[in-house]
Amino acid sequence: MAFGLLVAASAQTMAAPPSVADTAVLRRQLAAHLPDTARVRLLTAMCTALHSGQPAQALPFGEAAVALARTLPSGQHEPILLRSLLRLASCYANLSNGPEALTLLSEAQMLARRLQDTDALTRTYTAQGSIYHERRDSATAWQHYRRGLQLLPQSAVRPRTRMRLLGNVGSLFFYRQQYPQAMHFDSLALALARRDGDSTAQSNYLSSLATYQMRVGNLGRVKRLLTQALAISRRQNAVRSQANQLIMFAMYYIETGQPERADAAAHEALRIARQSNYLERALDAYGILATEAARQERYRQAYEWNQRYVALNDTLNSRQTMQTLASAQVNHETQERARRLRQLTEEHEEQVWRSRLLVGVVAILTIGLLISAYLYRNLRRHRAALAANNRALEQASAELRSVAAFKDKLYAIVAHDLRGPVTAFAGVTSLIDSYIAQNDQAGLARLPALVRQAADSLNHLLDNVLNWAVSQTGELDCRPAPLLVSEIFAECQALYQTTAAASWQHITMSAPVGLRLLADRNMTRTILRNLVGNALKFMPAGGHVHLEAALDPDDPQMVLLSCTDTGPGMSPATVASLMSGPALPAPISSPQATGLGLGLALCRAFVHRHGGTLVIQSRPGAGTNVTVSLPTAKAKAKEAKAVEHEKSPSF
Repeated sequence: MAFGLLVAASAQTMAAPPSVADTAVLRRQLAAHLPDTARVRLLTAMCTALHSGQPAQALPFGEAAVALARTLPSGQHEPILLRSLLRLASCYANLSNGPEALTLLSEAQMLARRLQDTDALTRTYTAQGSIYHERRDSATAWQHYRRGLQLLPQSAVRPRTRMRLLGNVGSLFFYRQQYPQAMHFDSLALALARRDGDSTAQSNYLSSLATYQMRVGNLGRVKRLLTQALAISRRQNAVRSQANQLIMFAMYYIETGQPERADAAAHEALRIARQSNYLERALDAYGILATEAARQERYRQAYEWNQRYVALNDTLNSRQTMQTLASAQVNHETQERARRLRQLTEEHEEQVWRSRLLVGVVAILTIGLLISAYLYRNLRRHRAALAANNRALEQASAELRSVAAFKDKLYAIVAHDLRGPVTAFAGVTSLIDSYIAQNDQAGLARLPALVRQAADSLNHLLDNVLNWAVSQTGELDCRPAPLLVSEIFAECQALYQTTAAASWQHITMSAPVGLRLLADRNMTRTILRNLVGNALKFMPAGGHVHLEAALDPDDPQMVLLSCTDTGPGMSPATVASLMSGPALPAPISSPQATGLGLGLALCRAFVHRHGGTLVIQSRPGAGTNVTVSLPTAKAKAKEAKAVEHEKSPSF
């Protein structure tokens, strides 16, 4: 009875649980400011201390060690990363997450080959074999163990690695019921333990050999092996090993017909198991005591022992279920962290790309301004020599003045619109100090939304500046393509949903199913972003923005896209100024927001590029409705077909 369980418990060296003092020292060291290499080693040491008894707590330290090791300079990080991968894989194996452990071991195996680290390579084969052994896939486990056995003759393999591999192979042969081979490999492991002076390993391998001898019926050697193992365990005060060996003594006495000694050994094992909270061995002791009491016709005692056995078995099953659930939760959290990390990495790369693009545009504009200034200075220096070309010079000067005025106006708008986001960022920093001083956790929780809102406004302004600069140089091509209105609306709604939610504002949309535009996707996005962004900026908290699309009743070849808000509205004079003003109007201000200059001008330019119109309807206190008309995909398709028909020859 319980032979397989005892072999599994004694075939591998049992790591003593880490002391509270050890982990406390490691935590204090991690709290200090350390170089990255030292921090990786401490994180790996913390994972090592916890991975056997508390794998769920060890997992974050192992993941942090691996992530930090990957950032170290090339050539320096590989040996450190190899050790971190091996320890993290052990954590996942102890949490029964075999697939993740095998993935980490495969990476560690490639690193070990590259570094020609024979000991680490042997450890990867041993760990892979043990995972497949746990899955009861003995054929695959033996393939990995055999690769490890081929490396054992090399001197670089450490004794502890040799012992672990030989012990695991012995356990595999015992599982296959190949007892002579199992005893052979355990005997080799025992010899290594004695040579290395590892008393704990000696005790465990002696127990394994006793189990094998009992299984083959060689009871004469069982008592001698168990006596040696128990003596070592008592010297080291290894209470769990003592409990295992006393249970085996009880089974030995049962086999040899010594019920009194079996009863005494089982009682002693039960006492030690209770002291060390080793519930599995306590369960075995209850089973032996119940069986022996029934065999001796002490049925009342047998019943009592059996009741304790059933109660403890239920407890163990419940604990195993909780451990399984905890392991599943840890795996889920790990996958979620990995997904979030990938998402943040992608967002960072996209932001870097945008920053580089913006820097390039600014550099080009700066070079253009410098060239213009240089030419202007040369023109003034050679004014006498160029008297004959005075008219051309005056025209060039007028154009330069126009460019300068346009530039100054653009800078004024940018500076004006930047004031809002920059003021928001400054306000957030003040709020941070205030909330920290007041320990206002609810206020701190609202800060990310405020920062995100200010950042979105700033990013929106930069997009408008870039689009305006490109459109004025004539380099922005209009490439119409069929666009589904509902998709464009949904994309715009998703973009501003967070900003609106931060001010308790709402964005709704409605569009007929299948309604399509034939327009440039980027220009259409810019138009909708500016309309919705202006509506949200000028609208008070709790307001509502509604996007709606419909065919133009007066012109079926056009689609009307409208943006209606419940904001403060505008006076007729303001509306007339916006509709009839210059291509780049001066910015206006309201108590709620700033802007409406460059964005609306950009919308007008893009709508006119498509042959459409932009109409503003607003009254003070009654909100604002902005309607743009763009061609339908159906209408443009008909025009293209008609042109093709006209070009075709007639007969």
